[in-house]
Amino acid sequence: MLHEGETRRWPMTRRFSAPLLSLLIALVMLGVTSSPALTSFNDNPVIISTEGRQDGLDVDCSGYTFEDLFEYDFALFELEILDDWATGDMFANAWVNGSNSPIVRDNLDGLFEGLPGGDNEWISTDERDAIRGIGPKCIADMETRLGMREGIPHSGGVDWNDFEFVEDGIALDEVNLVPEGHPDSRSCINIGAANDCQEVPTSTTDDMEISLFVADGEANNVRWDQLPNSGVSNFTLAMNISNMSNAALVVTFPVLQGLRIYDFRVTDNQPESGETCDNIGEPSFAYLPDGALRVTQLVDFDRTQWDLVCNMFMDFTTKEPETNDVPAWTELAPDNGTVIPTSGAGTWRFAVADSGNAWASDENGWSLQCEFADAGWSVSTNVLGDFFITQPEGATQTSATCTPVDPLGAMDENDSRTWTFGTLYTATGTVDEDGKNARLTITSTGLVNEFLFSARALQNGQMGGAGDAVAVASEPTMTAVSLQSIRPGAFTFTVSAEASNMLLHEAILSLGLTKPNSPPSVSVAVNFDGLNATWDESQLKFEMYGLVSDPDLEAVTMSLTICGADYQGFTIDGINWVVEVSTAICLANGLTTYDVLITAVDESGASTQLAVGIPSPIVEDAAPVMPPADEDGALPSISLIATLSMLGAALLVQRRRPE
Repeated sequence: MLHEGETRRWPMTRRFSAPLLSLLIALVMLGVTSSPALTSFNDNPVIISTEGRQDGLDVDCSGYTFEDLFEYDFALFELEILDDWATGDMFANAWVNGSNSPIVRDNLDGLFEGLPGGDNEWISTDERDAIRGIGPKCIADMETRLGMREGIPHSGGVDWNDFEFVEDGIALDEVNLVPEGHPDSRSCINIGAANDCQEVPTSTTDDMEISLFVADGEANNVRWDQLPNSGVSNFTLAMNISNMSNAALVVTFPVLQGLRIYDFRVTDNQPESGETCDNIGEPSFAYLPDGALRVTQLVDFDRTQWDLVCNMFMDFTTKEPETNDVPAWTELAPDNGTVIPTSGAGTWRFAVADSGNAWASDENGWSLQCEFADAGWSVSTNVLGDFFITQPEGATQTSATCTPVDPLGAMDENDSRTWTFGTLYTATGTVDEDGKNARLTITSTGLVNEFLFSARALQNGQMGGAGDAVAVASEPTMTAVSLQSIRPGAFTFTVSAEASNMLLHEAILSLGLTKPNSPPSVSVAVNFDGLNATWDESQLKFEMYGLVSDPDLEAVTMSLTICGADYQGFTIDGINWVVEVSTAICLANGLTTYDVLITAVDESGASTQLAVGIPSPIVEDAAPVMPPADEDGALPSISLIATLSMLGAALLVQRRRPE
């Protein structure tokens, strides 16, 4: 709670103590029914005994926030205020992308330091389940950052009427923390692991998500002191947005006639660093088909600004404004007769928020209302304010009369625009056998006479090579789409189309195509003598070098076989490789043929083999050693001849040994 004269702050660098949290997780994993009270120092979470509870564990995470647990690339927080104006449903989803997901997996694995299977650079399903078990208890103690107070608008310095989490209503889940079917997955090998326990390396780069939602069978997961007048009187929604990097807050209120936002402000603590919260923009809002008000606030906060505290305040009222002008189209709005294309049945974006919101103006905001000539069509916006058209199955084209409407329902019925919505084209596709290109065949539906079409391959955010736009008219048109930089496997297309009197069409097109895997190529370079290998002075090892590459840009590993033994000591730098090979195994087996078989394997398992002939080492013959003749001219004894022979052999072997 905030009280007069207090400043709300959240710690920016606080993290759970690894040994303490490890103990907590160990107790959860072992099914302990009671635990001793642990005194916390330095604001660490506290475990206390709780008699009568099934698992007997309680976690004191007071003072922590969602951001202290999860560092995300983007997070969406959705709050629905329920009709009692005292409870709500909170949904949160945090996305962690490929480059950051190994950090999250490694951090979570590190929490299990000292436990079987913990902190071993593998994240397991047992570790995941243990985190799920303690999560709701911890989050129930956390700060929601939100408060809603009825009465005179405020900017802090009063009790916010804070929201608080309800433990029984909290459920947590994750997607892809331990990717199912991952090629590096293995059964857990630690003592005490569950029979079905699986684990993957923490270096796994698969994207992942972390979700908070209302538990099954529960009515809500947040609560606060009920607003006395249930939103009819003026009220302020406040939120501490410090340390929330790249997030969106979406709040949906109960249906209430005339409810609108009439003021907004952001305050900061004016730190010595001089940083401010001036970059936080105003919220957007929309009215749902049932009349409910939905407000969206985007936040982009620099997490390195540890001393900066930002508080956001939104003021709401149901009082009619003294004057209310009707919304008016701007010169940026599409003209009458404009064509708005789609890719077929489904829901498609036809304008991003910044573009669509500029089509009309009203001091209280506006939303787009369209009357369609045919049933099943509708327009909507998402939490970011983008505009979408929903096209029913079996329908290809319709017209609509659209008008901007303000929050109080004011509109100018005589200033509407008529637009045509419909499918622009149909598409089929194939992939060349060599995997270098996909072939798209685009057939116009006749929505417009002619349009320019362009496409690029897309796979997990990676774009393929750029191509030329093609004109599509009455006849089917084929275009080649480069698959350069696309890895073997499934891919989609990002497409665009433009024509006169038509909104720009941009969409993701999925045709179920898969790029085949092409094996790597490998070659051996020759030395100055024109040979495939260079022997060292000892004549017991040789060096080879060459080039290796993969047409799909996958990483390549190399190995070779010599004298029946496998060898993997390759050094690969870009497309260059070098290897030094010992012939000890050959000498040990009495073999004198040193030819090798090189194998290059890409990440998808495709391989290329190359047999390389290796010349025998050049060995200088030892000078003959003549035994001295006896004075009587007799031949030396057998023992002397044997001794000299062994000496010659020793000299030859010594010549071959490294110095």
